[in-house]
Amino acid sequence: MARNGGRPASGFWRETAQLVGAVGRAMGITLRNLFRQPVTVRYPDVPRPYPDRFRGILALTYDPETGEENCIGCRLCEYVCPPQVIKVEMLKREKRNYAKTFTLELYACEFCELCVQVCPTDAIVMLKSFDLATADRRDLLLDKDRLHALGREFEPSWATGNRLRDMQAPPKPVRAEAKGEAKEPAE
Repeated sequence: MARNGGRPASGFWRETAQLVGAVGRAMGITLRNLFRQPVTVRYPDVPRPYPDRFRGILALTYDPETGEENCIGCRLCEYVCPPQVIKVEMLKREKRNYAKTFTLELYACEFCELCVQVCPTDAIVMLKSFDLATADRRDLLLDKDRLHALGREFEPSWATGNRLRDMQAPPKPVRAEAKGEAKEPAE
């Protein structure tokens, strides 16, 4: 029973009107979109274009001039990795060091990109792809050869390695001559 001497509360009709209005707006959106062309991308058949700064799976790179691998086995990526999914063994040589083994447990990777940022030789990069779907987790335990193959197969992201560091660097200081010259206000 309502408090107003047996009359129904006006809140009931107001809430009913709000409900009918909400349902009407929802049905209007449904009817508007009913006749639009779908925007579904047929993923496996039609390759998806990725933005320039998209960062997906990790890979190892080679030096384009010499053809040698860029990884020197310094293990910085291993030390900085939060989930500890990178394992590196260094092989010391006379001219330079190499990574004897490099393993990456991609199934546990957080894609935080810290390993890419600390690499002094840009040996590890992120690619413009995430296409490593599999039914077996063991396929996502990547060794050095598989990481190099991924680096050759897919295009690296634009915002990775030195480019990423340059982009994150503080702006360059203003030139000394521009600092000393203060423009006089026009009268």
